[in-house]
Amino acid sequence: MRGFLLAAAAYNILWGVFIGWFPETFFHWVTETVCETPSVITWQGRGVLLMAVIYLICAIHPGKYWFIILFGSITKIAGAIWFYFAILETEVGKRGIFHLLMNDLIWVPLLLWITYQAYQYKKLKP
Repeated sequence: MRGFLLAAAAYNILWGVFIGWFPETFFHWVTETVCETPSVITWQGRGVLLMAVIYLICAIHPGKYWFIILFGSITKIAGAIWFYFAILETEVGKRGIFHLLMNDLIWVPLLLWITYQAYQYKKLKP
């Protein structure tokens, strides 16, 4: 569990820095257009960095912070829905699908599994 959460933190740090420092590049790549980049993309990068910190904290003691890991999986689902409607505007190309799958939806089952395992551990320890 800890190893996966550390990997999730590292992945989110890298992805958040990329989105935050290069929002135009990210937006043009994922939408496959040359439209003006909305300012909310920079905030998305900051949100990804915040989730990296949360995963890092959860990696210290998953059993104690199992509910925060659950929150992380919920934010992945909500983030994918928001990104689909607000940024991609329901027109998804190959890069948009790749982004939604690799950066949001692939993590959800793993985070839910960790949540379940951490909760079971929490129940065993008084």
